Amino acid sequence: MSLVRALLIVVAAVGLSQPVEAEVRRLILAAGANNGGVDRELLRYAVSDAEQFVEVLQEMGGLDPADVLLLRDPDLAAFEKGLADLGRRVKAASRRGDRLEVLLYYSGHADEEGLLLAGDHLGYQQLLDSLKTANAAVRIAVLDACNSGSITRIKGGKPKPPFLVDESFDMRGYAFLTSSSADEAAQESDLIEASFFTHYLISG
Repeated sequence: MSLVRALLIVVAAVGLSQPVEAEVRRLILAAGANNGGVDRELLRYAVSDAEQFVEVLQEMGGLDPADVLLLRDPDLAAFEKGLADLGRRVKAASRRGDRLEVLLYYSGHADEEGLLLAGDHLGYQQLLDSLKTANAAVRIAVLDACNSGSITRIKGGKPKPPFLVDESFDMRGYAFLTSSSADEAAQESDLIEASFFTHYLISG
């Protein structure tokens, strides 16, 4: 079973524990950015990684296509707009009393400070603040990029042991799944035509 499938099963189980009148709605922002800037090697599979990630979620997660935003090779402005759109959708859905779960996926370049989008930086703190602003019950960020583990250092974040299901009625908070540590490179492969991380994430 792939990690994506396992994640969806866990989230679905938590959602089923809610009162029957509580509607669970999942909002997805996925971005693949091959271009990290002139000083970075152009990636080949970041966009297709994001496309395949979304495809698996739609197949397994029963998502409304209107709740999925896929960004292909966004620059900084386009990515920030996507984050803002996500926040607006969360706010609109929360007015209806839905239980909201947000999943952000990024495949592309990054360094110790943040994501690299066509040579511009989106800092990890800004990304974290955007997720906090999206006031959903559960917020998960999947980052497939070099040095992406640096985000766990923001405000004292630390790696935690894996878990299966939180038995509590109201599972809340945010979590990060990264392809690399704070000082580690992520890799892609011509053989599998994908990054190693995303390939094994969605295929098991």
